[in-house]
Amino acid sequence: MELQKFVTKVIEGFGGVVEPVEYALCQVLIPEEYKSYFQNKTELELAFDFEVAQENPQSEFVTFGSFILEQVQTIANQQAISTLRFAEVERQTLANPLKKITHFLEEENGKINILDEINVMGVWAVFQFHITFISDEKEESLDQVWVNLITGEISETMRQEQNSIMYTSDPLYNHPIPVDLNIEAAFTTAYNHVENKTEKQQKQRQKDKQLQKDLDRIETYYQELIKENDRRAQRKGLSEEKVEEITTKSKVIALEMNKQIEEIKQKYQGHTEITIDHGILYFVPLLQYDIETIFRSNRKQQTLYYNPITKQFIVSANNKVALEQKLQKISK
Repeated sequence: MELQKFVTKVIEGFGGVVEPVEYALCQVLIPEEYKSYFQNKTELELAFDFEVAQENPQSEFVTFGSFILEQVQTIANQQAISTLRFAEVERQTLANPLKKITHFLEEENGKINILDEINVMGVWAVFQFHITFISDEKEESLDQVWVNLITGEISETMRQEQNSIMYTSDPLYNHPIPVDLNIEAAFTTAYNHVENKTEKQQKQRQKDKQLQKDLDRIETYYQELIKENDRRAQRKGLSEEKVEEITTKSKVIALEMNKQIEEIKQKYQGHTEITIDHGILYFVPLLQYDIETIFRSNRKQQTLYYNPITKQFIVSANNKVALEQKLQKISK
């Protein structure tokens, strides 16, 4: 897909206006709520060709790695411009696959042979969560989780590489999906991940140095009041009624101290609310390799997937556990 078409679609998707001026040159109006992404500018002139950019020095050249493209991709990934995204990759081939697979499985014993190589479609479910931490104040944040539907695992690498993915809303490749998709299980995995993460953050708040500093300050203040009150009670010539009055006051001060301490703890502890903001499915063409490992008289078959976005291999969910167990034994 042409870069100009991608940028135009995203800008129009979040409410902007794109007016073509001439070949590869456009004037753009950015909505007020998005101007912070573009250095507080609401009017831009974008060039999508190097020579056109040179002929129009007032324009900004949009190409891979440019500031404008990175900002457009950031908005596209934060806002659900589309719910189905079909990635476009430059090449669907891998040079020297056997060498690269052997290196990837270097802890494996035996000779590796490639039995079959086919093009398939990998699918990632992306869940954007809205997280609200409520105490005496409200803190809001977003957390995006990518789940590989082939393995059922969270993919931090794809989340980090998302700005390098060019996509369309229409299918580009007629490749089969190698597994049954379980969106419900993926959502549960993503939600549990965010929930565990926020719980750790809450516990960290409770260990925060500022919390202990505030607790020490309150306790020191009220303990000094109690000591001063106790010294007053030890003066000579006081009636029993006066001593009782001072003693009661000390108890009231202690109760107030405990109340203040609990309020401070509640402030730091608070509670968290997690809601789903939106979800997206990314379809990415992969290379599937069915391989065989021969070690002595044993033969083992497994499936690997090569991801052209991350330039990494993915172990099939069916043999991932067995492979990890073997690698753990070797490492010991």
